Amino acid sequence: MAKKTPEQLAKEFEGRKAKGLAKGGAAFWPNIIANAVLKLTVAGSEINAAVLIEMIEREAQTQELVIKAGATEAVARLKQAVAKGA
Repeated sequence: MAKKTPEQLAKEFEGRKAKGLAKGGAAFWPNIIANAVLKLTVAGSEINAAVLIEMIEREAQTQELVIKAGATEAVARLKQAVAKGA
């Protein structure tokens, strides 16, 4: 078996690291939805799936990788719930 170069090992490590962060972030999706609902409630805004999805997508762009992964999962689950309910 051929030995891998340091560059190949570093690339594999970064790939595993990114995958792990994304998996860990996916566990945050219930909290992300709950926080969005709380913010809308405090603001006195209407709470519906479209507003939640828009808010989560907008806020996810300014967050770190783990939170972005959770936000992506939250949006996917909200869209799935809307599709099932229609």
